[in-house]
Amino acid sequence: MHRRVVLLSAFSAALTATVSGRVLAAGGISRDEAVSLALAYAGVAKRDIFNLKIDRDEEQGVPVYSIEFETKFGDFDLCVARSSGRIIDADMEIDDEWVRRQPSAANPESEVRREVLRRVPGASSADIRLRQEGRRWEGVLRHDGMKYEFEADRRTGLIFDWTAERRA
Repeated sequence: MHRRVVLLSAFSAALTATVSGRVLAAGGISRDEAVSLALAYAGVAKRDIFNLKIDRDEEQGVPVYSIEFETKFGDFDLCVARSSGRIIDADMEIDDEWVRRQPSAANPESEVRREVLRRVPGASSADIRLRQEGRRWEGVLRHDGMKYEFEADRRTGLIFDWTAERRA
């Protein structure tokens, strides 16, 4: 059996190669790498997810892997840029009942700031804007072309609603 090989320009971002049954984008990340990045960003272990859905999509003109999954404690939708692995869009919602069952934090505001900085490397705590709203904080951070909005529980310091959007 003869295989035909078509040589494409090295400059083509759409060039793909098959390695061990896994399709890799030239100069980009694989589906498995995108899932790993999404899980790390969300702070979720792979064993805790179900209903995983992965699609090749486009977000504001950027080719992405659209990754959706659920856990016992929340729902997660993330877009990972196929070329760089950067999270360019995220919507993560944690169940209110699950948050209420968690222990109180000694310094909840510090916990919120620490988690925001874990999710947004290179950002500064001074750039995080927090406002008290009843039993929660509402927060905003703008960094590196992205806008992050979140809500956190004032007792536990857990972020229960997180949105990240790329700003063109």
